[in-house]
Amino acid sequence: MLKKMSDVILICLCSLFGVFGAEVKSVSVYEGDSVILHTDTEIQKDDKILWRLRDEDRAILLVEMIEYKVTYYGFKYERFKDRLQISDTLTGDLTIKNIRIKHTGLYDAEINTGTGTSHKRFNVTVKLCPRVDDAGSSGLFSVTEGESVTLLTDVQTQRDDLILWRFGDKSVLIAKCDMEDNTISYDDDGRFSGRLKLNNQTGDLIITNIRTSNAGVYKLKISSNSRETKYKTFTVSVSGSDVVIQLWLQLAVLAATCVASVAAVIVLGYDIKSRRDEQKRKQTTTTSDG
Repeated sequence: MLKKMSDVILICLCSLFGVFGAEVKSVSVYEGDSVILHTDTEIQKDDKILWRLRDEDRAILLVEMIEYKVTYYGFKYERFKDRLQISDTLTGDLTIKNIRIKHTGLYDAEINTGTGTSHKRFNVTVKLCPRVDDAGSSGLFSVTEGESVTLLTDVQTQRDDLILWRFGDKSVLIAKCDMEDNTISYDDDGRFSGRLKLNNQTGDLIITNIRTSNAGVYKLKISSNSRETKYKTFTVSVSGSDVVIQLWLQLAVLAATCVASVAAVIVLGYDIKSRRDEQKRKQTTTTSDG
């Protein structure tokens, strides 16, 4: 009985994705990036291409292209809204923009020609692993330990933006704001101890009660369906509180020294004046006696 059921499932999967045993190409991409799935096929005018995604036990139609024209985009599926594009109508290559973890899966291009049907299949994996992005410098902040600092995105965010904040030489992901799903998450492995906060309207990163261990390079990446990816880099330096205390002590000592010096001058001046007055008094007394 179980064998018959497995055979039925196998037949169904084969009917959905073509000939069993067709080569599957593995594609790995980072969240927020775009990926192009290449058919490596030159399409003829009368050819028809159907792009599908395997979703559990069914196949979701994403794109239909006939005679070099796209006749259907699967935008009715909210997770693919405004992010699908046939990047080359001569090949039928599919671009998925601003990709998310939820787009991980098996994609199939069914190519129907006058001589038969062929398939191109891609196992797409979307990873959270951070990547070092080459971004120009956008700001230099110098703060004192215990203070708060806000790193500004300075962009008008959109409903489909993915905002990623990374920290340190290895660009470790510390905060993420997915405007599309209205979710915010943090992963600071204890270095910030809950002192990170993202503005859910702007994506600005706020670091409260900052520590010297939080000094370093912060990298911002904002990916979107409808505009170019934005990058920014911020360098934050943090002065220790003991340095500040030492500076205040030095200033206090300097002030005390100044006060003492002024007092000494006043005393010396008073002593000189007293001696002069005494001499004048003696001279007056001597003249009177004469």
